[in-house]
Amino acid sequence: MKKTMVKQFRYKFKSKKGNDVIFRYLRESDLDGMLEYINDLIAEDTYIGMYGKPVTRHEEEKVLKESLEKVEKGEQVWIVVEINGRYIGSGEVRQSTMRRQKHVADLGISLRKEYRNEGIGTELMNVLLDEARTMGLRLVTLGCFENNEAACHLYEKMGFARAGVIPSAIKWKDGYVGEVKFYLPLS
Repeated sequence: MKKTMVKQFRYKFKSKKGNDVIFRYLRESDLDGMLEYINDLIAEDTYIGMYGKPVTRHEEEKVLKESLEKVEKGEQVWIVVEINGRYIGSGEVRQSTMRRQKHVADLGISLRKEYRNEGIGTELMNVLLDEARTMGLRLVTLGCFENNEAACHLYEKMGFARAGVIPSAIKWKDGYVGEVKFYLPLS
Protein backbone atom coordinates (compact mmCIF):
# COMPACT_ATOMS: atom_id res chain seq x y z
CA MET A 1 0.00 0.00 0.00
CA LYS A 2 1.29 3.49 -0.90
CA LYS A 3 2.24 5.61 2.11
CA THR A 4 -0.09 8.56 2.62
CA MET A 5 0.43 11.66 4.71
CA VAL A 6 -2.52 11.76 7.08
CA LYS A 7 -2.79 14.60 9.58
CA GLN A 8 -2.71 13.73 13.26
CA PHE A 9 -5.62 13.97 15.68
CA ARG A 10 -6.14 12.46 19.10
CA TYR A 11 -9.02 13.14 21.47
CA LYS A 12 -9.49 11.42 24.84
CA PHE A 13 -12.44 11.32 27.21
CA LYS A 14 -14.14 9.04 29.76
CA SER A 15 -17.37 7.33 28.76
CA LYS A 16 -20.44 7.23 31.02
CA LYS A 17 -19.35 3.74 32.11
CA GLY A 18 -15.81 4.92 32.94
CA ASN A 19 -14.01 3.64 29.87
CA ASP A 20 -11.03 5.65 28.60
CA VAL A 21 -11.99 6.38 25.00
CA ILE A 22 -9.63 7.63 22.30
CA PHE A 23 -10.70 9.12 18.98
CA ARG A 24 -8.04 9.34 16.27
CA TYR A 25 -7.79 9.46 12.50
CA LEU A 26 -7.69 6.30 10.40
CA ARG A 27 -4.24 4.97 9.50
CA GLU A 28 -2.79 2.18 7.38
CA SER A 29 -2.11 -0.01 10.40
CA ASP A 30 -5.87 -0.24 11.14
CA LEU A 31 -6.54 -3.04 8.66
CA ASP A 32 -6.68 -5.90 11.20
CA GLY A 33 -8.83 -3.92 13.63
CA MET A 34 -11.19 -2.83 10.84
CA LEU A 35 -11.56 -6.38 9.54
CA GLU A 36 -12.32 -7.85 12.96
CA TYR A 37 -14.71 -4.99 13.70
CA ILE A 38 -16.78 -5.13 10.50
CA ASN A 39 -17.03 -8.91 10.66
CA ASP A 40 -18.22 -8.72 14.28
CA LEU A 41 -20.94 -6.25 13.22
CA ILE A 42 -21.93 -8.51 10.32
CA ALA A 43 -22.14 -11.51 12.67
CA GLU A 44 -24.28 -9.45 15.06
CA ASP A 45 -26.58 -8.68 12.10
CA THR A 46 -27.04 -5.16 13.39
CA TYR A 47 -28.20 -1.94 11.75
CA ILE A 48 -25.54 -1.62 9.05
CA GLY A 49 -25.70 -2.09 5.30
CA MET A 50 -23.36 -5.08 5.42
CA TYR A 51 -24.82 -8.46 6.26
CA GLY A 52 -24.40 -12.11 5.35
CA LYS A 53 -20.95 -13.50 4.67
CA PRO A 54 -17.88 -12.00 6.35
CA VAL A 55 -15.73 -9.43 4.55
CA THR A 56 -12.42 -10.78 3.26
CA ARG A 57 -9.08 -9.21 4.11
CA HIS A 58 -8.69 -8.20 0.46
CA GLU A 59 -12.09 -6.45 0.45
CA GLU A 60 -11.33 -4.54 3.64
CA GLU A 61 -7.86 -3.62 2.41
CA LYS A 62 -9.55 -2.02 -0.62
CA VAL A 63 -11.91 -0.05 1.69
CA LEU A 64 -8.94 1.15 3.76
CA LYS A 65 -6.91 2.17 0.70
CA GLU A 66 -9.81 4.05 -0.90
CA SER A 67 -10.68 5.77 2.37
CA LEU A 68 -7.11 6.89 3.01
CA GLU A 69 -6.98 8.31 -0.53
CA LYS A 70 -10.19 10.30 0.09
CA VAL A 71 -8.82 11.49 3.44
CA GLU A 72 -5.63 12.63 1.70
CA LYS A 73 -7.72 14.61 -0.82
CA GLY A 74 -9.79 16.22 1.95
CA GLU A 75 -12.99 14.50 0.76
CA GLN A 76 -13.47 12.30 3.83
CA VAL A 77 -12.77 12.21 7.54
CA TRP A 78 -12.63 8.81 9.26
CA ILE A 79 -12.41 8.74 13.04
CA VAL A 80 -11.40 5.49 14.75
CA VAL A 81 -12.74 4.83 18.26
CA GLU A 82 -10.41 2.87 20.56
CA ILE A 83 -10.68 1.53 24.09
CA ASN A 84 -7.57 -0.15 25.53
CA GLY A 85 -5.99 -0.15 22.07
CA ARG A 86 -8.95 -2.07 20.57
CA TYR A 87 -10.86 -0.80 17.52
CA ILE A 88 -14.40 -0.51 18.92
CA GLY A 89 -16.06 1.81 16.44
CA SER A 90 -15.73 4.45 13.80
CA GLY A 91 -17.38 7.44 12.23
CA GLU A 92 -17.04 9.01 8.83
CA VAL A 93 -17.96 12.22 7.05
CA ARG A 94 -17.92 11.66 3.27
CA GLN A 95 -18.18 14.68 0.98
CA SER A 96 -20.50 14.30 -2.00
CA THR A 97 -18.79 13.54 -5.30
CA MET A 98 -21.43 15.43 -7.29
CA ARG A 99 -20.19 18.87 -8.37
CA ARG A 100 -23.41 20.64 -7.38
CA GLN A 101 -23.35 18.95 -3.99
CA LYS A 102 -19.75 19.46 -2.86
CA HIS A 103 -21.16 21.39 0.12
CA VAL A 104 -22.98 18.24 1.32
CA ALA A 105 -21.61 15.21 3.16
CA ASP A 106 -23.00 11.91 4.34
CA LEU A 107 -22.23 10.89 7.91
CA GLY A 108 -22.15 7.44 9.47
CA ILE A 109 -21.18 5.98 12.83
CA SER A 110 -21.11 2.52 14.38
CA LEU A 111 -19.92 1.01 17.65
CA ARG A 112 -19.42 -2.47 19.05
CA LYS A 113 -22.50 -3.67 20.91
CA GLU A 114 -20.83 -3.73 24.33
CA TYR A 115 -19.89 -0.04 24.09
CA ARG A 116 -23.22 1.42 23.03
CA ASN A 117 -25.20 3.67 25.41
CA GLU A 118 -22.04 5.08 27.03
CA GLY A 119 -22.21 8.51 25.40
CA ILE A 120 -19.53 7.56 22.88
CA GLY A 121 -21.88 7.95 19.91
CA THR A 122 -22.92 11.44 21.01
CA GLU A 123 -19.31 12.51 21.48
CA LEU A 124 -18.35 10.98 18.12
CA MET A 125 -21.19 12.86 16.39
CA ASN A 126 -20.01 16.15 17.92
CA VAL A 127 -16.44 15.57 16.70
CA LEU A 128 -17.61 14.57 13.22
CA LEU A 129 -19.85 17.63 12.92
CA ASP A 130 -16.91 19.83 13.92
CA GLU A 131 -14.82 18.09 11.24
CA ALA A 132 -17.59 18.71 8.67
CA ARG A 133 -17.56 22.41 9.52
CA THR A 134 -13.76 22.48 9.20
CA MET A 135 -14.15 20.92 5.74
CA GLY A 136 -16.36 23.88 4.80
CA LEU A 137 -19.50 21.79 4.42
CA ARG A 138 -22.94 23.35 4.70
CA LEU A 139 -25.20 20.29 5.03
CA VAL A 140 -24.80 16.84 6.57
CA THR A 141 -27.14 13.97 5.73
CA LEU A 142 -27.48 10.40 6.91
CA GLY A 143 -29.72 7.39 6.57
CA CYS A 144 -30.97 5.18 9.37
CA PHE A 145 -32.94 1.96 9.64
CA GLU A 146 -36.47 2.98 10.60
CA ASN A 147 -36.53 0.35 13.38
CA ASN A 148 -33.25 1.57 14.94
CA GLU A 149 -34.93 3.71 17.59
CA ALA A 150 -31.74 4.39 19.57
CA ALA A 151 -29.95 5.82 16.53
CA CYS A 152 -32.98 7.85 15.41
CA HIS A 153 -33.19 9.31 18.92
CA LEU A 154 -29.47 10.20 18.89
CA TYR A 155 -29.70 11.96 15.54
CA GLU A 156 -32.74 13.98 16.59
CA LYS A 157 -31.01 14.86 19.88
CA MET A 158 -28.05 16.13 17.81
CA GLY A 159 -30.38 18.48 15.91
CA PHE A 160 -30.92 16.44 12.75
CA ALA A 161 -34.36 16.75 11.16
CA ARG A 162 -36.22 13.96 9.38
CA ALA A 163 -36.54 14.57 5.66
CA GLY A 164 -38.75 11.51 5.30
CA VAL A 165 -38.86 7.75 5.15
CA ILE A 166 -38.24 5.61 2.08
CA PRO A 167 -40.49 2.58 2.65
CA SER A 168 -38.93 -0.89 2.41
CA ALA A 169 -35.57 0.55 1.34
CA ILE A 170 -33.51 -1.81 3.52
CA LYS A 171 -33.49 -5.61 3.58
CA TRP A 172 -33.78 -6.59 7.23
CA LYS A 173 -33.86 -10.14 8.60
CA ASP A 174 -36.68 -11.85 6.65
CA GLY A 175 -38.29 -8.70 5.34
CA TYR A 176 -37.78 -5.02 4.65
CA VAL A 177 -37.81 -1.82 6.70
CA GLY A 178 -37.91 1.82 5.79
CA GLU A 179 -34.88 4.09 5.71
CA VAL A 180 -35.22 7.39 7.55
CA LYS A 181 -33.33 10.21 5.82
CA PHE A 182 -32.00 12.90 8.17
CA TYR A 183 -30.31 16.25 7.49
CA LEU A 184 -28.56 18.95 9.50
CA PRO A 185 -27.67 22.38 8.12
CA LEU A 186 -24.30 23.56 9.46
CA SER A 187 -23.88 27.17 10.46
